Amino acid sequence: AATVYMELLGKTGLRQVTKLCYHKAHYAADQIDALDGYSVDRSKPFFNEFVVKCPLPVQEINDRLLLEGIIGGYDLGQDYGHLKDHMLLCATEVNTKEEIDVLVEVLRGAQA
Repeated sequence: AATVYMELLGKTGLRQVTKLCYHKAHYAADQIDALDGYSVDRSKPFFNEFVVKCPLPVQEINDRLLLEGIIGGYDLGQDYGHLKDHMLLCATEVNTKEEIDVLVEVLRGAQA
């Protein structure tokens, strides 16, 4: 499947896909970082995955997201005790701006 996808992308397609991933993830991170109670870890550069400190337990936020048909972020506190209430989010070329905006609105409603 990966080989077929790469073939379909053509010579410049992979470059376009990577740009889309990068810009969509950074758009999402900027919008989430602007929400009260949320903060994006910008201590290191990122491509399409980023860490968000949340004002509520990640499971509670993910439950709210799932009600809107959105698969939430990975609860980093499950594996890293010092990252309690932190989620790993990802945006790719398949996520639309409208989908990202809905994610942000649901997160806005899930503030402490």
